[in-house]
Amino acid sequence: MKTIDVLGTIKPKSDQLNADDLLAGPQTIRIRDIKVAEGDQQPLHIFFEGDDGRPWKPALTARRVLIAIWGGDASKWIGMSCTIFNDESVKWAGAAVGGIRISHMEGLSKPRTLQLTTTRGKRAGTTIQPLAIERESKADKFRARLFEVAEDAEKSVAEAWAKVPGDVKAALGEDLLDQLLAIEAAAHDHRENDPSAAVDALNESLG
Repeated sequence: MKTIDVLGTIKPKSDQLNADDLLAGPQTIRIRDIKVAEGDQQPLHIFFEGDDGRPWKPALTARRVLIAIWGGDASKWIGMSCTIFNDESVKWAGAAVGGIRISHMEGLSKPRTLQLTTTRGKRAGTTIQPLAIERESKADKFRARLFEVAEDAEKSVAEAWAKVPGDVKAALGEDLLDQLLAIEAAAHDHRENDPSAAVDALNESLG
């Protein structure tokens, strides 16, 4: 029987990605461009592959997650991937209306729990899972390993990058080094400033 896809018939008419666009399930996106609209209630506009000109404008909580893991320079996010979903528990004016949240991010080798400020100044733990991207080539495998190094407090991105063969560096591109350094700095800030980091480290040591 011929498949008749009707998902397009329920997409809201909008200039941005909405939570309702994710009713069919989570979506993994690869970022292609970033724009900041000063004075906008949703100032961060994230364009991604296949967005049809409708960027994702993440709410404050999602922006905090992105910054905590990928760093504060959004130019380093371009080319990175994450998985977003419709969290139906998100409230507006006391009513559950749903909102776009992040479940997985590239650049993590293990789950990371962030203590984020929510409504009325309260803090709550949000756990982001590693996003597994299929790796086939030699360069892809180096890329995955370098992301692990960026998170490791005992290792250095600069030292690891220096050991990467020249042909692999050419395939990976110099932009990757900037991304790795940004992730390394963000991971350092997490260990230094987020109380959940000490708990995660203890749980890991206990197995």
